[in-house]
Amino acid sequence: MADTTGTTDTTATTLPTRTAPIVTTDKCIIRPYAASDAEASAAGANHWEIVQFMRDTFPFPYTIDNANFWIDFTLKANPIVNFAITDLDGTFVGGIGLKPNVDVERRTNEVGYWIVPEHQGKGYATSALKGFIAWAFKEFPDLLRIEAGVFSTNIGSPKVLERAGFTLEGVRRKAVEKKGIVQDMFMYGLLRDEFEASSGSQ
Repeated sequence: MADTTGTTDTTATTLPTRTAPIVTTDKCIIRPYAASDAEASAAGANHWEIVQFMRDTFPFPYTIDNANFWIDFTLKANPIVNFAITDLDGTFVGGIGLKPNVDVERRTNEVGYWIVPEHQGKGYATSALKGFIAWAFKEFPDLLRIEAGVFSTNIGSPKVLERAGFTLEGVRRKAVEKKGIVQDMFMYGLLRDEFEASSGSQ
């Protein structure tokens, strides 16, 4: 998935503290990054199998300095919209976040996530995404739509998005070039009313 950087212009109903988890599922915890995450984050992100599906703003190699910069960036944001994912025992397993659109698309956010390779295939991405989108729609009342762009070579993320209720809306043909490889971008979207209907929310 694309990395999500930036701050949001959507006013949150309640801002997360700098340490408290925002989501706990049956598989994982989503919480703000901490300085102590730098080593695990750098080690987990420094894999081509992750970076190949990210925008070029996601560094590779991914160093401790990169991790410290990102953690500092996320914690200075107001509100915080990028978070660490851990298992229920507190082991760092990845990251998830929102990137706001602007202007006439300001009520849309892009979601991005990544899971450390050794923890992939265990359901963390799906569990985290489901919990995170529920949090996002609750936390940001003006948010109408969450979307995600997926490189056509990424086999895993479409399955995660579809399990979380996203719909494949279209294909941006030859929209991406990563390391000299031109590929399509699959566009997925989830609307607030679709989410509320599927979850029984009012």
